[in-house]
Amino acid sequence: MVTVKHPESNKPKPTTKKGKAIQADVDVIKEFQRCKEEGIQRLDLSKSSITIIPPSVKDCTSLVEFYLYGNKISSLPVEIGCLSNLKTLALNENSLTSLPDSLQNLKQLKVLDLRHNKLSEIPDVIYKLHTLTTLYLRFNRIKVVGDNLKNLSHLTMLSLRENKIHELPSAIGHLVNLTTLDLSHNHLKHLPAEIGNCVNLTALDLQHNDLLDIPETIGNLANLMRLGLRYNQLTSIPVSLKNCTHMDEFNVEGNGISQLPDGLLASLSNLTTITLSRNAFHSYPSGGPAQFTNMVELNFGTNSLTKLPDDIHCLQNLEILILSNNVLKRIPNTIGNLKKLRVLDLEENRLESLPSEIGLLHDLQKLILQSNQLTSLPRTIGHLTNLTYLSVGENNLQFLPEEIGTLENLESLYINDNASLVKLPYELALCQNLAIMSIENCPLSALPPEVVGGGPSLVIQYLKLHSPYRQM
Repeated sequence: MVTVKHPESNKPKPTTKKGKAIQADVDVIKEFQRCKEEGIQRLDLSKSSITIIPPSVKDCTSLVEFYLYGNKISSLPVEIGCLSNLKTLALNENSLTSLPDSLQNLKQLKVLDLRHNKLSEIPDVIYKLHTLTTLYLRFNRIKVVGDNLKNLSHLTMLSLRENKIHELPSAIGHLVNLTTLDLSHNHLKHLPAEIGNCVNLTALDLQHNDLLDIPETIGNLANLMRLGLRYNQLTSIPVSLKNCTHMDEFNVEGNGISQLPDGLLASLSNLTTITLSRNAFHSYPSGGPAQFTNMVELNFGTNSLTKLPDDIHCLQNLEILILSNNVLKRIPNTIGNLKKLRVLDLEENRLESLPSEIGLLHDLQKLILQSNQLTSLPRTIGHLTNLTYLSVGENNLQFLPEEIGTLENLESLYINDNASLVKLPYELALCQNLAIMSIENCPLSALPPEVVGGGPSLVIQYLKLHSPYRQM
């Protein structure tokens, strides 16, 4: 938008700059002419402000790849069907609401990209493109998937993500060559049992739907490596899933699951990441930790766990353990055997103390204990020399152990909202890498009020100045 001053008036009047789009459409004609003369096989006119594809596109019969994404195209001419050698057609990020029937003449088309358009349904002509191997329909307004989907039996990749689909037809079972199927961010409540016929699937994304159950036939997908089930309405997982032994990640965050089938996790021996957060677990899955010793990350946050099993020590390869927002009152002493642990999150539980064995976690970098009922920290915390982040705010701490001064790598310390914390150890000043410290709502009455009022930086200066270690 530019402002032009007209001689007949002193009042500025806005005018729109239309030349760019007009010029772009003129340039397209020139490109098509060049394509015809030179026998070009690959033409990229993406992000060129194109509004119209002229009929002269019919002359570009040599094209094998045609990229038109990121323009302002609302319709295609029937002449697009003349591009008989076309194998890749990228129309994503336009304003298409339909496709011409002539598209079915593209007998060699393998890749069709229609992401981010305005399709309210899958155009019938798509079901006639029998040679398609890759079809992207993500982020449209599609509500229904037709039974004619069965005609696209050569598809290896199908993305219907971020549409408004409520139901998947049984015809999905005819797509036996599918390796990747993305149905995430729709409104699916059930899956047809025929999904189990897609035996070549390696990735199936169903997250952010309204799924109430998963059919037992899911167990037929023996090649499955990734299964996205996050944020649905599942209350159970089918036993047959134990057949999907190639899975390396299991994530059911944001459902209503309270237990897993016996032996499920033991069968999925390649799992390295298990996310069970935001469910309804009251206890550890049956079989205990010993059933998945390869695990690197375990997320049990936001459940109703009352205790951890003593054999937690079996998770010898665990690096990340998230147990926040549960009702744990104690941590077993065997926690100290998790030698590879880097992150331990125990925020918002009911812990009154920590075992001294926590000091054996020499690789620990992040320890989150915010919002518990701790009255003290074990002196062995001083052994956590790799710790960079320590959060113990919103507890009942009365003091910090002087051993905290040995945490030479500590960068962030949160001790806010400990109503009984009246003093800090001089040794805290020895944490030379400390950059962030939160002391809000701590009385710290053993320190001069003007020092406390000056904030964390002044507190550290005071401790350093009055420390018996100040000559060190």
